[in-house]
Order: sequence, then structure tokens, then C-alpha cells
Amino acid sequence: MSKEDENISLVTRVRRFIEQNKGSIILSLGEISNLNEIGQGGNGLVYGGVQNNQEVAIKFLVEDSRKSKLQRFKAEYFNINLLEDRSNIVNYINYEEISLEEGYLVPAIIMKRYDKSLKAFRGVTSKISEETFIKLFYFLLNTLDKIHQNGIIHRDIKPENILVTKEIDFILTDFGIANYNPELYTLKAKTERRERLANYEFSAPEQANKGAVPAPSMDIYALGQVCQWYVFGATHRGTNRSRITDIFTSEEAEVIEIVLNKCLYNNHEQRYQNINEIFEHINEIKDSRREVDPFEEMFLLNDVICSTCPSVSQGLQFVDDEKYIKRLVENINKQNFKKKLWFNTGIANSEFSKIVYLGNKIILLGDYRELKIKGIWLYTGNSYDDLIIFEREENEPFIINGEEVYHALIINDEHILETHHLNSGYIEIEDKVYRLADLQIEERNRSNDYNYFFIGTMFHCSIIKANDSVLNEFQKHEEINKEAVFQLIKNLRRNKHREVGYRL
Repeated sequence: MSKEDENISLVTRVRRFIEQNKGSIILSLGEISNLNEIGQGGNGLVYGGVQNNQEVAIKFLVEDSRKSKLQRFKAEYFNINLLEDRSNIVNYINYEEISLEEGYLVPAIIMKRYDKSLKAFRGVTSKISEETFIKLFYFLLNTLDKIHQNGIIHRDIKPENILVTKEIDFILTDFGIANYNPELYTLKAKTERRERLANYEFSAPEQANKGAVPAPSMDIYALGQVCQWYVFGATHRGTNRSRITDIFTSEEAEVIEIVLNKCLYNNHEQRYQNINEIFEHINEIKDSRREVDPFEEMFLLNDVICSTCPSVSQGLQFVDDEKYIKRLVENINKQNFKKKLWFNTGIANSEFSKIVYLGNKIILLGDYRELKIKGIWLYTGNSYDDLIIFEREENEPFIINGEEVYHALIINDEHILETHHLNSGYIEIEDKVYRLADLQIEERNRSNDYNYFFIGTMFHCSIIKANDSVLNEFQKHEEINKEAVFQLIKNLRRNKHREVGYRL
């Protein structure tokens, strides 16, 4: 009999046993009645029922072909119950080994039953909630911090493994492929190489690598994917991630967006290495927002504009000589901004940590966006409405395998390859396969989605979300002149950043 047949047979035996016993099982803690199947996945068959007037769930191990499966199943119960603080972690009630007909012994874990999974919760919710999103984010932070400090790496964080109570509290469950620190736990829960290693959508890229050492950064990546999925209904791989701040506009959402960006790096070394680093970063972000003077930041950018093109004192200027592009980049980089600058297109915005002149009037804006500059519009007015507009022109595509592409990876400053390699974590160069984590990789985007990029501090009128529709409408201009830009400035002034409004 094949292993697949054995699995099917054992599932069938459990179902038949429950049916023959009219939906009830007698266990050491009492009878579980009203049993009904509520889920099946991986190696588990799950039923819901009632025991001692309480709703419970019972998970049967229905894959017994390998000893490691039973070892991990026991570890899931016994190791989790060793945690002193199990708040927001599934409540395992008991471990049993149930005797079926013909001498089959089936391990089972009895646990408290919760209302539904996060996946089901989002499926029936008509509108996503910012309050629930923030609550979910901090639940994941605090719960992962707890299990990591206790030597447990979950490795399978996904919506199906997050339960939701009727009060909209979250519970982490299914530690079936968790890794346990052998110095703290007797049950090691070894995973064989050929066994499943979590869900592709939510698991970190390195989890697909044989022999990958379990690390907190794996769960941190999954945290980012779950939060991304809650807001947009889909996970993200590659570039051009949809921003949380396109949906939620609170300051808390802005902070979380910055954190998620680092959680979702494909290269595990670029992510946070532990939850404490995330808490520290959150505090740094919030402290910097409280400490920064919006007008001081805007005065610094005003100085950048004036020192790039002194004739801006006469009014709005359009400059297209290469020297102005190089000078503006140099002036931005040498200025001591306390907070990162932002770019906005009206459709997408983001802070950026670097701007680099690449030559031939091409700049690298942020980590991967290449812009070929036709010219720059510069204006200084009331500080908050100072303006820098990069007017873009068509960029040259990359040529890969004879085809034009606008997204590419530059490997070790030498090879240019397709970005789909980010999904697998590996790349083939001259008949040799390399791990991406072992290479120097630069991701580049030369796509021509927007004609105009607006540069400013987070306090400038051109950056705030309230003016996105104004900039979006401006993007429709194929060509612009001074009259059009003056009208834009007038429209942007109508909305101001709240910190600017408080000071005026």
C-alpha cells in the first residue's frame, strides 16, 4: 500500500469511527459530543465538538508514515504548554492517543475552539478596519516576541493559523512545523528535508532552501506578508508594493508602513533580525516625528533649491542643463535632514534614503527607481509650498535575451537578469546556480509610469495625501509650461500638512 493510500485510509478510519460512534468520543477528560469536521490540512484532521459544556476542537494526526511526524505532533502540544504566558496563543487542553478499530492508535490534541480563522474573518468582513489592522500588527509583534524569547520559531505564520475570537482578539495556532531550541526543549521536533516547509505565499524565500537555519527573521517576513494580505487581500513579491498608507492615513499606519517595508526584504540579512529591533525602530520613528521641526526641515530643502539654482529668487525656474541635475543631487545628499525626503506622483509616494546621479542625466531615486531627467522645475515660496519637480523623459530599456524589459536585477555590477529570480531565491549565471543572498544584487526599475516626480519633506504640500488627486490630475499633462505649474502651486496651497497648519 502506498504512503498516499495509508494517509487516505487513516483519514477515512477517523471519519468512520466518529460516524459509528454517532459523533462522539470518550476521552480521559470526558466525552466530546456533537463532533463535526471543520478542517483538514497538512497532517491534521480537525473536528469541532462540545466537552463539559464548552466548545472544543480536536486535531487528529492522520499521517503516521514517519516517526518525525508524531514527534513534532507531540512537541506542538507539550512544548507550547511549557510556556508560562500563553495569552494570545492557542489553548491546548490535552493530548490523547485514541484507539480506533483494528488496533489503529491515532494521536489527537484537544484545544479550545475559537470563532474563526483570520482568513475566514477577512472573507466575511465587508470592510477592512484600520483599528483591526493595527491590532493585528501589534498582536503579531508581541506574540512573536514571546515565542522567540522562549526559543520557538513558528515558521508557518499565515491567516489560516491566526484565529479570531468573537471579541476580535487574535490567537496564534498550529505550531506543527515550529522549530524549538534544543537547549530548552526535550522534544526536538525535527523536520525531514522532504517534508513541507510552510506556505509559499507567506513564508520567507530562504525557507525554500535545503538546510536553511530557522531564524526569527523568517517569522518577521511572514508578519509583513500577513499585514499586507489583510489590507490588500494578497501578499507581495518583488517590487512596487502597494502601500498601507494608500488605504490608511493615520500616523500609526505611516509608522507601520515603514516597518513592513523592512520586514519584507527578500534578503534575510536586510530584515530585522529580532522583534526587539522592530520595537526600537518604532520608538525611533515616533521620537523623530515628535522632535523634528517641520519648518526647519523645509528651510533645509529651501536652501537646497536656492543653492542649486540661485536665479530661483526671480521666481519659478525650469532648468535642463546636466549641471543642475548633478548639483541638486549633491546638495540633497550633503544636507543634514533629520527625516528622509519623499517623492510623490499622486498615485504612489514613498520616502527614500538615497538619491544618486548615474550620469547622462539619469538619477537613481531610492533603492531601485531609475529616472532619466528631461528637466527640473524649481520654486521657492512660503517654505511649505516650495517645489521640486523632476520632469521625466523616456528611459532606455534593458535588453535581456533579445527582449526589452524595464525591471531588472544587476548582479555583482556585471550581469543583468530578470526580476523573477527574486521569487525563487536562486539565480543561474553561465550554467552555475547561486543563492541570491550570496550575491551583490541591485534591483532597477526603468518603467515610465509617471511623467512627473515631486520631491519634498513629508511636510510639503506636494507630498501630503490630501493633494494626491491634484498631482494625479497633473500627471495627465504630456507637456507643461510655467502657467500650468503656477496653477498647480495654487491648487496645492489649499491643503497643508497638519503640523504646518498648527504653526501658521
